[in-house]
Amino acid sequence: MFEFIKSYPFLAALIVPVISFFFQSYPRFFNRYFGIDLWMRMMETDLVRENNHRIPTKKIRKNFIFEGYFSTPPVFPWLFSYVPKKTLEKYQGFISPLFDIIQNLVVFGITYHLTQNLETSLIAQVIYATMPIAILENSYLTPRSLGYLNFTLAFYPILYYSNFHDIRFLFVGFGFTILLFLTHRFALQSLLFVGLFFSVIEKTLIYPLIFFASMFIAILLSRGYYLRVLKGHLSITHFWIINYRYRFAHQIRGIVANKKSDFLGLIYYLLSTFTPISLVATNLWLIIPLGYMLNQWLLLFPLPLIDPFIFKMSLWVLFCYILAVLVLSVKYLIPIGEGQRYLEMALAPTAVVTTTLFQVLISNDHKYLAYLLFFSILTFNITLTVYSQLKGVIQDKTRSVRDTTKQVFNFLNNIRPIPRIMCIPHYNAAMYAYNTKTKVLMDIEVCKINETSFLSPILRRKVSDIASEYNLDYLVLNKRYATKDELKLSKNKVVFATDDIEVINIRQR
Repeated sequence: MFEFIKSYPFLAALIVPVISFFFQSYPRFFNRYFGIDLWMRMMETDLVRENNHRIPTKKIRKNFIFEGYFSTPPVFPWLFSYVPKKTLEKYQGFISPLFDIIQNLVVFGITYHLTQNLETSLIAQVIYATMPIAILENSYLTPRSLGYLNFTLAFYPILYYSNFHDIRFLFVGFGFTILLFLTHRFALQSLLFVGLFFSVIEKTLIYPLIFFASMFIAILLSRGYYLRVLKGHLSITHFWIINYRYRFAHQIRGIVANKKSDFLGLIYYLLSTFTPISLVATNLWLIIPLGYMLNQWLLLFPLPLIDPFIFKMSLWVLFCYILAVLVLSVKYLIPIGEGQRYLEMALAPTAVVTTTLFQVLISNDHKYLAYLLFFSILTFNITLTVYSQLKGVIQDKTRSVRDTTKQVFNFLNNIRPIPRIMCIPHYNAAMYAYNTKTKVLMDIEVCKINETSFLSPILRRKVSDIASEYNLDYLVLNKRYATKDELKLSKNKVVFATDDIEVINIRQR
């Protein structure tokens, strides 16, 4: 094995990513159709595919009671519009882990570029591959993994250029920043914040100049379409400015029952309650770079200084951690995103810095401490990941399409005329819009997100009043999420039921 690694070092770099791919993907063999964002991404891809692989410019009416225009970053749906619909449905659960393989290889490349050490680079891959927060984010079809990969490929080269003035890295960073504008809103927003931080630290304008120059190019390349994406981005922010109190609320029970929700609800509760500690628990490797930075400031133990550029990467990790803590702790900051997601922007530098610091410990007669920390954290992270995959993905009942859900699809598809429905929880609306012929009470245009604020994040109106105004026929209710009694609905109105789902007649006409 070791001879192979020495003989074929760059082929050896594929070993950890391939193992990681299967580690991330195996829950899909037990629960293939998991994830609330999955169906919206599938619909967006369908719309681009049906429009000859071009972004739709006309108003979209298909399956949506609230009509609107396409306003999603175009790269992801455009890219997968070339995959046949049935093929994409079958293999959608393996796409996010696939992008993560590329990110893992990027971690190898960065580490090898900085250290010229194969062993260190391979260890960095192991560290990156065992970060629970990354693995769970890749558990369903989402453009996040592509966005985070793009973020790393945009920011790292610019940071490197700013410190070493290698013009090649500037062009690489510039190119991927342009691409990021058309790929993922949150990753782009994170790039702006991290760039502004380093502009202050390094006293340079290179970061904002690259950012806004890339924005200009993205507008030109997309023939102005990016402005619609930007409008949607601002609309989401405005929506949460109004609704920040309910960011982690239950749609029916509000914020009181948050801690009694399902497994994912429990995670959000812990993140928002014990923020500094729970954030580290999502990726225990953070202990190493954060502990080193704390030690250097408090001078607790005599540790040698690390390479100045690695120190800059430590600041990258530290900034994302502090920003995540602030957003989760200060409710007024909720509109700029879920705090833990900022920590996901620092996964690559966390792996690089942690590996480097382990090498520092080993070279300074602390190898037993380094080995103890490495294997302890590795064991904890793998255990937490497996447990989270089991509870959050494999055993999920409310965010997945199972046999009982398919029975409901069949029932709705056989109703004539085509029914108009609403869903509780509302986050399942896209699931029914994609898998049935019904008209669903939801929107397609992010810019109009405020139009459905009476539905989500909390239900602000009676179901009967909503049904009357929007001429609805049925409510699809997941009984594990809420009950008819909570909604004040008659038991006699149930027209179809499975073990966990009820279709309730709410027709008012």
